[in-house]
Amino acid sequence: MSDGQEQHDLKQLWENRQFRRRDSSLKSVLDRFMRRQVYPRARKTVRLGRAWAALLPEELVEHSCLDGLRNGQLQVLVDSAAHLYELNLLIKQGLLGELRDMCPSVAISRIKLVRGIWYRIDEEGNKIPDYT
Repeated sequence: MSDGQEQHDLKQLWENRQFRRRDSSLKSVLDRFMRRQVYPRARKTVRLGRAWAALLPEELVEHSCLDGLRNGQLQVLVDSAAHLYELNLLIKQGLLGELRDMCPSVAISRIKLVRGIWYRIDEEGNKIPDYT
């Protein structure tokens, strides 16, 4: 090996061992966070929402809203006692198992129904989502 090649190899080795600053700009940090945390969760949530809409009668879909998934518990808001009762019947008939079958990547151990409103009604009677 020639001196020139050895010098080149040593220089390359030195450059490879140098500390590289990690890009810690806000954009970079947010990009990493979105890729690792938000996007995977969003994909699971979308799958779960589609399965929910496919498994329920349209009327129950309109009167319920997936509120969150924490520790395997899917919380669902329901806007009336009558619809809450109907959803309870569907859960007893195996809705949870069907959701698990349609969304195997989402760990659901329980469905908790809660009376609640996630919308406001405009002047024309349309439901406008309001998650505040």
